[in-house]
Amino acid sequence: MSRLATALSSRAPLPQLVEQAKFVEGLGYDRIWLPEISGRDAFVTAAILATQTQTIGVGLGVIPLPSRPLPALEMAVATLAESAPGRVAVGLGAGHRETAAPQFGWRGPASPDKVGEAVFAIRAALETSTLHHYGAGGESCVLKLRGQHIEVPPQLFVGALRPRMVKIAAGIADGMLLNWVTEARAARLCALAGEVARGRMFTTAAYIPVCVVDRPKDRDHAYRKVASQLSSYLQLSAYGDPLADDGYADDVKAVREARRYGRDATAAVSERLIQAVAMIGDADEIRARIRGLRAAGIDEPVLAPVTIGRDSASSLLLTLTALAE
Repeated sequence: MSRLATALSSRAPLPQLVEQAKFVEGLGYDRIWLPEISGRDAFVTAAILATQTQTIGVGLGVIPLPSRPLPALEMAVATLAESAPGRVAVGLGAGHRETAAPQFGWRGPASPDKVGEAVFAIRAALETSTLHHYGAGGESCVLKLRGQHIEVPPQLFVGALRPRMVKIAAGIADGMLLNWVTEARAARLCALAGEVARGRMFTTAAYIPVCVVDRPKDRDHAYRKVASQLSSYLQLSAYGDPLADDGYADDVKAVREARRYGRDATAAVSERLIQAVAMIGDADEIRARIRGLRAAGIDEPVLAPVTIGRDSASSLLLTLTALAE
């Protein structure tokens, strides 16, 4: 079944974010995904949006596993699932080696196996109302999940860009969430997920930067915005290395060198790479690209609006209105 989702920026003022959620619900979008980078807590934000809307799904994608102790994560998932029965999806990711310590003081990213174990643990906690974890000394601790009344369990997604994580996602989770992915890589990863899932219900979703434009200067502005975002992501091995493998090694190398020597990394991102991972053009052009992504195996394109001009809120709503189905 074809679905269409959107990602809303957690940087917008909270009242504006609530109004945007209500607006896209009215447009017929199936789900709102909220990334968690630094800023608002994604669980709290999702709970607010869920209580201010009626039917649209709310997804968290992705929550870096090292950012919370597992029992705290289990309780947060349970609380959110209770607040919006049948509407919640939670994406879990390993985190990034390059940002773990500087941003949050983590020891490092979680291994793929740890992400898989977390999916098992969360599902077990919701089914048995019991939290299992290990204390500081390695001792096993059991806590009762009290006061939760979960009518419908949440969907559990795994952030995946490489085959090992895809296999874990397709083996135990309800879906996988891709980001900064080319159509060709999406096709390969979706095919692999299908082989592992073996016919069971499994959703493939992918964040796609999108911007509906009709003037050359607006197109150029959107390209610059995507280049700026990419110049940050390409320094992370989880994103840069797969794109290098897909034929964009020159971009990845140029961006990393520019950052290392304090040069403008945005200028190092090629138009070819931007065209491969983002959709910028008129509405018909983008709809055709969305159809291509679905043909590659993506069940749920997640449109992440690239805003241009001085009024970013209007730019966001213009793009999402033009692409609503």
